[in-house]
Amino acid sequence: MTAVLSPSETRPAKNKPVHTRSGLLLLSVVLLAGVTAWLTLIAINNINDFGTNKALLQATMNMEALIDDPVRGNGLEWRALPNELAAPALIAVIVYQLATVALMWRAVATGIRVLRSDSPGLLEYISRVNHSLVLFLLLFAGFLISGLYFGYWLHLGPVQMVHFTLLIIGALVALLTNLVPVASRALEREVSR
Repeated sequence: MTAVLSPSETRPAKNKPVHTRSGLLLLSVVLLAGVTAWLTLIAINNINDFGTNKALLQATMNMEALIDDPVRGNGLEWRALPNELAAPALIAVIVYQLATVALMWRAVATGIRVLRSDSPGLLEYISRVNHSLVLFLLLFAGFLISGLYFGYWLHLGPVQMVHFTLLIIGALVALLTNLVPVASRALEREVSR
């Protein structure tokens, strides 16, 4: 035998904050935490496996694969940089990644706090997510632009696709997070009926 719920029983509890009722805030926090954990692991890998990542960056910056190719990239070869610049460039990337993940983890913590409490804090969460994602998106836009400068699409296509994918994921997290107030307003109208 199945129980039939009245319309009042199917609505969310009135004491629960409206911005948590749709589940969109939880989805935003979980997705942000996943992306943040992923970027944290990248930064840790860059530190722990500095040699491999330096070699990859060096191969991009010195453009050796293009210089050795008699056909592709001939008009770009003048952009090649000396191998000695790869280590400082990787250190700069690691520092930037660590600053970015620190802001992203702060946003995740704020989101968890907003989910766990009845107090408002949604605007603070959205603001922190947006600020951290600006750094995140700049990182991957920077990789795409600098990679394009060095012609990495000619020999490192999969790396370029990872950068594009992360740019898209960052934009989707921003979109999802900034839709939370819209969903909250819709729920407020529904509850007030």
